[in-house]
This record gives sequence, structure tokens and C-alpha cells, in this order.
Amino acid sequence: MKPQVALIATYDTKGAEAEYIKERIKSYGCECLTIDVGVGEKPKEIPDVTLDQLLSYSGKTSAEVRLLPRGEAVSCASNAVEKYLLDLYSLGKIHAAVGIGGAGGTQIVSQALRALPFGFPKYVLSTLASGNTRWYMQETDVSIIPSITDVAGLNSISKTIFDRFAALSASQAKWYCDNFPVHEEELKDNSSFRIGQTMYGTTTKGVTEARIALENDGYQVIVFHASGSGGRSMEHFVRQGIIHGILDMTIAEIGAHLVGGLHDGGPNRMEAAIDMGIPLVVVPGAADTVVLPPMDNLPEKFKKGRILNFHNPTMTTMRTNVEENIAIANFLVKKLSKATRPVKLLLPLGGLSSIDRPGAIFYYPEANEALFQTLKDGLKGTQVEIIEDKRHIYDTGFGKDAAYIMDNLVKHYREKNYI
Repeated sequence: MKPQVALIATYDTKGAEAEYIKERIKSYGCECLTIDVGVGEKPKEIPDVTLDQLLSYSGKTSAEVRLLPRGEAVSCASNAVEKYLLDLYSLGKIHAAVGIGGAGGTQIVSQALRALPFGFPKYVLSTLASGNTRWYMQETDVSIIPSITDVAGLNSISKTIFDRFAALSASQAKWYCDNFPVHEEELKDNSSFRIGQTMYGTTTKGVTEARIALENDGYQVIVFHASGSGGRSMEHFVRQGIIHGILDMTIAEIGAHLVGGLHDGGPNRMEAAIDMGIPLVVVPGAADTVVLPPMDNLPEKFKKGRILNFHNPTMTTMRTNVEENIAIANFLVKKLSKATRPVKLLLPLGGLSSIDRPGAIFYYPEANEALFQTLKDGLKGTQVEIIEDKRHIYDTGFGKDAAYIMDNLVKHYREKNYI
């Protein structure tokens, strides 16, 4: 049996393009199952799975859906193809899932792909790939590829893009058949205790020292960039049972969520470890930082009276103030106070990031003190033990001691048969 790629497309507007990609996928040695999710007029090209067949999962007909307001119709198609794709996956009938689309098509395709498990090949060829793709990828490993042109017509540019997309889709389906079972077994193997960490460029030294110490103690450590999606991905893996403990040393995603920064970790950040009852050590590294757009594209509310740092040509970092650090602390208090098992909170009193030290641009001890004091006041009488360390997060030995605290907490959980 040849590997099979599921190709999702709105056949009412992109049928010819989908058929071209289908034939190219087949030319690279794979089968291709085309699925129509177009909620407009009846298509000219005939997909393998028609909209009516797909909508049997929703209990509606294509005629009924086409009478709905566009937003509702798109939502109906999204839900139906998600269920259908999951059924194909569970039956082992597909080995990669891909789709093409503009605004509506990208939404429909990405929703379905996000439902598929980590490691399964999933790609979207989209007109929106150069914009904010967070809403389509979220915390999953969906990959979004720019279509360059609109997905509208076959020409020398679009055919080059479509052909490359077909080749990628076919090669990934083959990879999944030949190689993924080994990786899947590794993900299911819990003989190695996996610890998640978060990191920024400005917390790298401390996080790396902790990672190396944990690895020397036999742990498998998985580091996530605290970019909003990074923290969400880490907590997603916690809920899947793939990550067994967290040493959270970079919490800038919380400030971004509260203030309106780019690296927004969402309202549920810090909940997974508590909900799952696994070992959790928190270091409020980078609580001094909110990532914003480039200097020449800053929102007006951040232009006056703020400490701004030119991080790179595409990114500005802003120093959190007293009020924001209090809000960050209260966010942590709300989450961590729900713990029913011991949690450790390690405070680097000497500084929260590489640029939060005397003489550096983010040095603001009053803001840090507001963070620390609010945490200490708010977490009294909870399961959270607060450990105050006079050192800076970058001082030699701080990361190693954070790892030591994590290791001891894991041992305690094992002794109590919590894990």
C-alpha cells in the first residue's frame, strides 16, 4: 500500500489548484485523497470526498449549509472535516494531512490539522502565512507555508509553489510510514523522566546551567522558547503525559498576556502542572520583560514614560513597571495557590534577566521588590514554598541550584507515590 496524503481544499474556488497538487503528489509516489470543504457554489471539479459526504458528520446537507451565513457555514465545514480526518487517522488510512486556502480555507484546514497528534505530518499552504499565524498553529506542530501568489489559477509562479508543496507532502507521508513508529515509541516510553523548561535569550545562561545539571542527573530536558506558543506547547505536552515535570524559569508570557505583548501565553498559563499534579519549580525569570513590535511600529500607549530596549530590528523589549509586576505576581498567586501538592518558587533577588542588573537598562529594583513581596504575601499558607536567593539568575551556581531543587522535588513526589 502506498502512503496516502489527505488534501483538504475549498473546491468551489480552488478545485483546479487542488487537482493539480493531487496529481503532483501522485507523481511523487503517494496516493492522494481530496476532501472538499467549500461552502460556496457547487464545484466543477470532483473531489474524492464531496461536501455532502463530509457533512454526514454534522447531520446537514450541502444545500442547508450553503444557506447559512458564511461564518456559520465555515464553522460547520470546519467541525465536520476535523471529525472526518480524525477517523481517517485512527483507521490508519492517511499518513499526512495537508490543505490549501485563503482566509476561510486556512481556518477550516488548520482547525482539522490541529486535532491530529504531535508528529503526524500536517501542512497548510496559505495566503496568510506572512501574517499572524498564531491563531492557526496555536500550540501544535502544524506548519504553514506561504503561497506567495493567491491560490487562484495555475501559472509559472503558482505551479512552482504547488509542485514544491506536493513534493513536501509526499515525502512527509513516506517519512511517517518509514520512520515515525520509532519516534512514537520513544514518546510513549516513560522510563526517562522528561522535564520542560522555558527560556529567553536573556535567561539562557541560568536555564542552560540548570538543564546541563539535570541532564547529568539522568533527566531528559526539553526547552521551550517563551514566545507565547512555546509555553502553551510545553503545557500541552504536560497534559498529554509526555512531560513529567516543569522547571519554569522564564515567565515573560504572563506579562505579555496582561500588558498586551507579542509573546502572550494566554489566560491558562501555569495551569497544566497544577492540574496534572506533577513536580513544578518556578523561577520568575524575565518577569521584567514584555516583547513588543519594532520601535517604529509601537502602539501609542507604550511610547511615553516607558523603559524600552532595542532588542533587534524586529523586536522591542519593554521593562515592566511596579504595577505590572504586581499584576504578574497576582496572576502567579491565583494559579499556584490551587496546588494540592508541593510547589517550589525560587526568587533570584539579584535580578531577573541578563539586562536586569546594576548599570543595565532593565535594572529596576523597586519593580522586582513589588513582584517578590506580592508573591510572598499572596502565597502564605499554600502548598508553595518560597526560596529566596540573593544571587542574580545569571550568577554561577544559580541554575545548578534550581536543578537541585527540581531533583529533590521529583524524589519527594516519588516517595509519596504522586508520580
